[in-house]
Amino acid sequence: MTNAAYPLARRLFGPTSDRNRFEPVRHFPLAAPARDQVAAGLRVTFHGAYAIYYQPLSDQIVIIRVLHGACDTVAIAEHGGFTEWPPMSGQQAHGAAP
Repeated sequence: MTNAAYPLARRLFGPTSDRNRFEPVRHFPLAAPARDQVAAGLRVTFHGAYAIYYQPLSDQIVIIRVLHGACDTVAIAEHGGFTEWPPMSGQQAHGAAP
């Protein structure tokens, strides 16, 4: 994540965010539109001007990327914007040995 992304991430997912906005995704993660043309298993939900790309797993929802709606998602994907797909397991993501 770039330094410019931190304020957005804190606003959307931080301690003062409106967590109720993600309740539908939490309870019905497969209801959001699939974006398999970008990456297999990827889904998207929207909040205001932002598209939130995520992958539902059996025990969690992994947020892959948050983009402003004006961004060209296909161009971003073509230039490696979703190259960390599939996401690492929780242990690998936190620096533990595989």
